[in-house]
Amino acid sequence: MIDATAYLNNVNQNSTPKPPSKELGKDAFLKLFVTQLKNQDPVNPMQEKEQLAQLAQFSSLERLTNISKAMEGLAKTVNTVVGLTSTGYIGKNVMAKGISVSKNGEEATSASISLPASCKSVYVDIFDKKGALVRSVEMGSRDAGKFDFKWDGKDKDGKAAADGQYRIAVRAEAPSGKKVLAEIEVSGKVKAVNTAGGQHVLELEDGRKVLLSNVTRVVA
Repeated sequence: MIDATAYLNNVNQNSTPKPPSKELGKDAFLKLFVTQLKNQDPVNPMQEKEQLAQLAQFSSLERLTNISKAMEGLAKTVNTVVGLTSTGYIGKNVMAKGISVSKNGEEATSASISLPASCKSVYVDIFDKKGALVRSVEMGSRDAGKFDFKWDGKDKDGKAAADGQYRIAVRAEAPSGKKVLAEIEVSGKVKAVNTAGGQHVLELEDGRKVLLSNVTRVVA
């Protein structure tokens, strides 16, 4: 699960105008060809082979332009269909790639951690919004595969942490001492669906946001 709010802000801040295209469009190509015919030397006119070659280029350009427009239309249609079907996620619990968890009262959202190899030690670190370490949970040795993790909502002193959103990170080490990169999935219940920057964003009940493309499964 990514920080979709930061993603949306990044999209707005970086939406700079595109520079003019340097490619020759089919209309410009045709005008150039006609101009060449009008201004050719009567004594040394353009050869038939050269005319055919340029017309062949024009034909290829037109086909590519039509294909490009068709693909753009198809992409818009697919994006619209995905947007409509994504409303079916509302009210459902989902698992998605990400690092954000949420705490409310005595309850904290769960996570699923996947290890590509066996590890002699695994730690799950919990950080607050400012990046300060709240707690480090020792998970012991773990075999390759997935295991569930649910924070009890307490800090390193055993006191209840404040309600809100937190981020988790996994420190895993193989028997050889090599660091192992874990994949994290976090859970949440979908409240609404939004679209921004061509991406479909699922808004969760606790305020977190997740890209639809990061959803890995829907949980009953």
